[in-house]
Amino acid sequence: MTSTPLQQCLSPHDFLERSALVYPDKVAVCYNDQRYTYRQFHERVNRLAGALKAAGVQKGDRVAMLSPNVPAMLEAHFGPMRMGAVLVTINTRLSPDEVAYILNHSGAKALVFDSELAPTVRPILEEIPDVGTFVQIVDAMPRAEDILSIEYEEFLATAPEGNHYVAPDSETETITINYTSGTTGLPKGVQYTGRGAYLNALGGGFGDGCEP
Repeated sequence: MTSTPLQQCLSPHDFLERSALVYPDKVAVCYNDQRYTYRQFHERVNRLAGALKAAGVQKGDRVAMLSPNVPAMLEAHFGPMRMGAVLVTINTRLSPDEVAYILNHSGAKALVFDSELAPTVRPILEEIPDVGTFVQIVDAMPRAEDILSIEYEEFLATAPEGNHYVAPDSETETITINYTSGTTGLPKGVQYTGRGAYLNALGGGFGDGCEP
């Protein structure tokens, strides 16, 4: 396990660092017949960060995710943040035009998508010129061979050895951009900071001590 010292800046990434250190052999992820311990989950997140860096994604760049709730989605909530990029998760129920708008508006440099959502991605390929890296998660549906992309596990394997953590310069740095579904117009993005996510997680975990 490639651990990273906890930083002074509040960041939800520290929760994973602590869990991998304190509970390395405890199961962290269960999905069908897959089981990942916190150590393995941490290693996969580090590889995702390294693969993104190797693909040319830099600190501050946007990494978009169009996927159901599968392990790769969970890893995406830590991988881009680990190397200083910004996660943009996209509602899987949006139309191709809405997805294209979000990708262009956010300035996404990479798109990780599930193969079952290939019908959403396929018609917009010519509309998203700034997306230079396409990564395809093959889960419930076969791989869409007509979309030029690398399979997710193959993508993780491209990560160089070593620790790919990039410390935040400030706890007010954006770690995600969350978009509305555009029910009253075009989708609108909200920037979410490391400090905000960290404190919100503490509030959700400990509550206010009152009975429900």
